[in-house]
Amino acid sequence: MQTILIYGSGILAGIILLYFIGIMVAPFNPGEIKNDHFECGLPPSSEVPMKANFRYFIFAIAFIVFDMAGLFFSLFVFADNTKALGWALVFGILMFAAITISMKEYRNVKSS
Repeated sequence: MQTILIYGSGILAGIILLYFIGIMVAPFNPGEIKNDHFECGLPPSSEVPMKANFRYFIFAIAFIVFDMAGLFFSLFVFADNTKALGWALVFGILMFAAITISMKEYRNVKSS
């Protein structure tokens, strides 16, 4: 219980410290656009709407999937069980294959 309190207070102190460092470092530069209401975005610069590029969505989805996979992979690695380490090896090989395939698909979409 004491370890959890120390860890939690360290995280809280780190967050507060980073907040105050951000306040001290960030420039105060108000402007007309920054102080305006930002409900629907900036006014369009042209009459023809720009189409969103599909590769941004592929990149975002891949980032979310591999981020969560990294979390689960770290849970396997820190287990004190040889069976869990075997599953971590299988999972790592599958992740390597998935990343390789997704990067190949990303390059194909990017070039077309």
